[in-house]
Amino acid sequence: MNRSLVLLVAGGAMLCAHPAVAQHSDRLTGFSPPAAAAHGELERVLLEAIHPDSIGRWRGNPGTDRDAGLRPGMASRRRTGGAVRLDAPLHATPGSCFGRANSSSAAGLRSLGAAAGGGSRFDLSEPPLEEDPVTQGPMVPVFNAFSGSGVAEAEVVYAGYGLPADYSTLDSAGIAVAGKVVIARYGRSFRGIKSREAEARGAVALLLYSDPASDGFVRGEVYPAGPMRPERGVQRGSLLNTTGDPSTPDGPSIPGTRRVSEQDMVGVTRIPVVPIGYGVAAELIRYLGGPTVPESWQGGLELTYRFGPGPVRAAVDVSMERGEAAYHPAFNTIAVLEGAVWPDEWVIIGGHRDAWSPGAIDNVSGTSSVVEVARAFASAAALGHRPRRTVLFATWDAEEWGVVGSIEWVEAREEQLRGTVVAYVNQDAPVSGSSFRAASSPELKNLARDVSRRVDDPLRDGSVFDAWMDRVTENLPEEEWPTVPPVGDLGGGSDHKGFYQHLGIPAIGFGFGGSGGVYHSMYDTPRWMETFGDPGHLYHAATARIAAAVVARLADAEVLPFDHAALARIVGKRATLLAAEVDAAIHAVTATEHASVEVEEGYGAGARTAMASLRRAADRLEERGRQFAAARDAALEAGPLDAHLAQQVNHELRSASLAFTSEAGLPGDRWSRQLLFAADPDNGYATLPLPAAHLALRSGDVVRTEARIRELSERLEACGQRLEAARSLLELEGRN
Repeated sequence: MNRSLVLLVAGGAMLCAHPAVAQHSDRLTGFSPPAAAAHGELERVLLEAIHPDSIGRWRGNPGTDRDAGLRPGMASRRRTGGAVRLDAPLHATPGSCFGRANSSSAAGLRSLGAAAGGGSRFDLSEPPLEEDPVTQGPMVPVFNAFSGSGVAEAEVVYAGYGLPADYSTLDSAGIAVAGKVVIARYGRSFRGIKSREAEARGAVALLLYSDPASDGFVRGEVYPAGPMRPERGVQRGSLLNTTGDPSTPDGPSIPGTRRVSEQDMVGVTRIPVVPIGYGVAAELIRYLGGPTVPESWQGGLELTYRFGPGPVRAAVDVSMERGEAAYHPAFNTIAVLEGAVWPDEWVIIGGHRDAWSPGAIDNVSGTSSVVEVARAFASAAALGHRPRRTVLFATWDAEEWGVVGSIEWVEAREEQLRGTVVAYVNQDAPVSGSSFRAASSPELKNLARDVSRRVDDPLRDGSVFDAWMDRVTENLPEEEWPTVPPVGDLGGGSDHKGFYQHLGIPAIGFGFGGSGGVYHSMYDTPRWMETFGDPGHLYHAATARIAAAVVARLADAEVLPFDHAALARIVGKRATLLAAEVDAAIHAVTATEHASVEVEEGYGAGARTAMASLRRAADRLEERGRQFAAARDAALEAGPLDAHLAQQVNHELRSASLAFTSEAGLPGDRWSRQLLFAADPDNGYATLPLPAAHLALRSGDVVRTEARIRELSERLEACGQRLEAARSLLELEGRN
């Protein structure tokens, strides 16, 4: 069933005291002085409309099982911000293989063995807490999405983090995992990589636990006394090693779409996988025999970690939904504020609405930010302040299952979005503390810094930028202070993926982090947030203010505030690092005893030449970026741009950013097209720079590496040509 919610509404920064900080101009990038003055009033109205009390109103519907009740609640609340209309669907309704565990699997693990003194059966559920009423309500079963079903009983082997390097260590110790039950720690990589590696090596089942050294008692008091994970706290999560709905690999998941059979789905785990708390893990690991693990494998449990195998055995019983029963509808909601000048250019802000738990952090904090920003824009529009571009406010479903809701929405309207969307702003678990951080595509990094200067830090003197810079420099000697705080790069794992990794649309995400150990557990509750994460919702309000300002600048600028010179500098730095890796790979081949004379003399010369060309291309693009910025600023200083001219210039800027997608996709992943940054296929949470070249090099194919390096040089040149075209438009107007 397709449903859509459409909201139709008519209608001086403080300088940081650090001497190393780059000098900052108060002038708004992309605005003429009159437009900047009008925009300043819009930002003022937006920021004043957002406050902690109003944020609190959006935080009353936590939890995956209660998600169906969230949609009507959001609809009724959004009526306070303007007219609401149920209209023709703006979104696809993906129906995916959402294999939910039967309730019996919540107690489906048994540990048997002589060393354990007989047999034990463990209750894997998370116990309710008297101090936290929310934990006494309905609970999502303890399971991993896209686990295999089945019963397995075997000796246990401890595999560290369960990553390829860990299995190499086991191989060196002469320990095989084929036919065994593997137990591995969460951390250092996406859990789906861990299930993939265990299955590939013949394990019959996998147990995943959060070690207390990572987020439990080693790090501090456990919940409810403190913010860290208690011994029976469990990290749920998806194991899916593909993108979007695995039943529709070649297109959107909409009614009537042909779906592949379950056995033909790619990226779905076939062995049983169960997440457990570290209290249960201790009862398995303490009885393992075999050699002691390396020091780097030791965790925080008060016992000696050993490899095994056995003598302890585990019997694992997992039953997941299969067949037609495994398909469930997912609902995205879209609210629209039509732009006053360029309604066919869109800025989208979104956050996922589903959760594994009450979800106070992940992702009620993100959803509340999106809805509060929508309310603020509606309030501003009612006062006559509408941005030039259309703004879409989205809440995505099924993100926790593999970023399904947003990706299927993107796939259903690829051409439309590529032609209309200026940028995507993501809000995923943005609040769990008070330490600001941001990640974005390269051309938006300076926008994150600029807006952080505009918003006051709730508990510290000065702006969010000032507090951010203080944290970055507090443990560094003054001579090592950066000129600006670092903004991270975008990989996978959230709803920006369809926009940035598939379509090449610039994207940005940000928020305030902190220490804690309740990720994907039943203890991610409003009480945890109010006690340890953000008492009083102060940083929720700060997040929404930053989000509102970011969206407003993207939606209201006469010339889009993209910094392609910064993009070129980032590519240049990454290219220098890649060149060293290319040299090392070539040397590793030519230095072998069996290398032929021909290989020694000519092997890798083309790749080295291509690398030199790539660095020159980055330098040329940086210069073109600076020249465009100078022409932009000069044109805007002379007064407002003609709307048609601005639209032409912005078309060239958007095309410049879209130049970094490849229709061929990445090696082994045709869906991911972004050539600057992508998710590392061997670590789903890590970001891989210049991914096509890196993946070709990782495979040992220097010839293919050369081809992908040359492809990237061509894309840098194409981006530069677009910037030249944009500059020519501005300079021609100036001469006229």
